[in-house]
Amino acid sequence: MKDFKIIAVIAVATSLIFSNVASADPSDVAPVGPYDAKIIGDKILNPVLFGVKAGLPVADVSGVQLANGKIRAYVFAQNKGIEIAESEDGKNFSRVGNAFGGDKGFGMPHVVKLSDGKFRMYNMVSEGISCSISSDGLTFTLEKQSCISKSDFPSASIGLTGPSLVKLKDGSYRAYFSDAVMAGTGPDPHFIMSATSTDGLNWKADPGVRIGPGAPTISRSGEHPGAIAHEDGTVTLFYHDNCAKAPKDSSGKWACDPQAQGLWYSTSTDGGLTFKSENQISFPTNIGHGFGNDANVFMDKNGKLILWGGGFENGYGGYISAFELVKATVVASTPAPTPAPTPMPATTPAPVSPLPINPSPTAMATSVVAPKIVAKKITITCIKGKLIKKVTAINPKCPSGYKKK
Repeated sequence: MKDFKIIAVIAVATSLIFSNVASADPSDVAPVGPYDAKIIGDKILNPVLFGVKAGLPVADVSGVQLANGKIRAYVFAQNKGIEIAESEDGKNFSRVGNAFGGDKGFGMPHVVKLSDGKFRMYNMVSEGISCSISSDGLTFTLEKQSCISKSDFPSASIGLTGPSLVKLKDGSYRAYFSDAVMAGTGPDPHFIMSATSTDGLNWKADPGVRIGPGAPTISRSGEHPGAIAHEDGTVTLFYHDNCAKAPKDSSGKWACDPQAQGLWYSTSTDGGLTFKSENQISFPTNIGHGFGNDANVFMDKNGKLILWGGGFENGYGGYISAFELVKATVVASTPAPTPAPTPMPATTPAPVSPLPINPSPTAMATSVVAPKIVAKKITITCIKGKLIKKVTAINPKCPSGYKKK
């Protein structure tokens, strides 16, 4: 979440079994990566659409695929609260209402559709994560003030940010969220935590950190995650790196790695607890560097994997853009063939140099054999936007679309 947003605490929860015809549900089964991001629409949700003053944020989006074919978006709009919009094509949206009738202090919405047709929304509140319920997904009433208590996560002193959740193989649910951002400060390193539930209302904190400082493997700054589950039980987590990293300078400001800023993802093989290898999403060049905070990932009516992410432009404000995540093409380097040994000449060999120091016993043979010559392999670095590949071969060449660094 960006520094200009109101502080609050959000959490997650889900419900029982969800319908496949109204997705953005934890039970959705998403295709596995690696992913490339294909643009659907830039700035599909923006300040003008919701009557927000230019320069202020529209952010923290949650998407739901409805049974009637429309896509519904729930988004935080500064001084408006949780605004709602709908679209036929996922590009052009029209405002259809406000979840609580105005700005009631709720932030960072996450919405799921329950098996009984109702909608549940999870919002940031001072106590932690609240749950609200709706019969039509347009008007919500408070269901439980604190589904996840911020007191269960003492290391998140400011609070908890927006969640995302998945359904695990055993039928339970896991929710992911990060520590909150203090308005007007930073950037500071952030970390992602999780909690589990069997009913979507009562949650138990998972020990440890999933991503970020304190995590067992990936320690980069990670905030406001989006999660999806796969058929094999693995879980992929999307998270934003704001570039902040250790150490601090003499004024107490964190260092910044601009190349690390942006949206990353990692897949866990142990039910969503441990994340090891990771990849960075490469967006088109016309998309601002560092785009992709507040990631929300869901399946549309055609089974496409949709990614919504946030950006901000001075003078314009915060906005949401849409992408389809498609299977990335991985180009593997071709192993170089091993050259044949140089043939022995038929003539009598010339005198040879003295044997090396500490020769092996076989080195005392009476005839001399020419050494086996092996061509030397070379490694080059190829770049494509933010993507980097190393190719090793006798005569290495960059894959299509890449340039030699």
